[in-house]
Amino acid sequence: MKLTRLLIALVALICVSCECPYQDELDCAQQRKSSTGDVFYADVLLGTWQCYYPMIISGVEFKQIKFMSGGKADITMAQQHDTEWYTETYNYSYYGNTLRFSRSGSNISLTIEGYLFPELYLRDSFGHYTMAKRRADGC
Repeated sequence: MKLTRLLIALVALICVSCECPYQDELDCAQQRKSSTGDVFYADVLLGTWQCYYPMIISGVEFKQIKFMSGGKADITMAQQHDTEWYTETYNYSYYGNTLRFSRSGSNISLTIEGYLFPELYLRDSFGHYTMAKRRADGC
């Protein structure tokens, strides 16, 4: 009898003391808190962001990115060392600390390093980049 009570108490204690192993991942999916203390939410992306020079990814210089609802983003860019800017629409997704763009089989993945309004700090395997929010969605 005592052994049964002890076993039940031990199982109850184990269940109560366990944390959800995926809770951190779920929290990160909703927000990104940088070391500066500002909290970055997916909704903050909506609007127009200016890319600080040089933001050159795969030989293409990014000038600005306009994030729209529905997972679409218009990226204004030019080939490196070219002066003719053009805009292409990409699909984008934000999860945890990763921002991904995709279009016609090409993928760009950027890691969010930090956020201090109005600047968003990004990196990939080739460099570090900074973007600044210039206009909110709808403006």
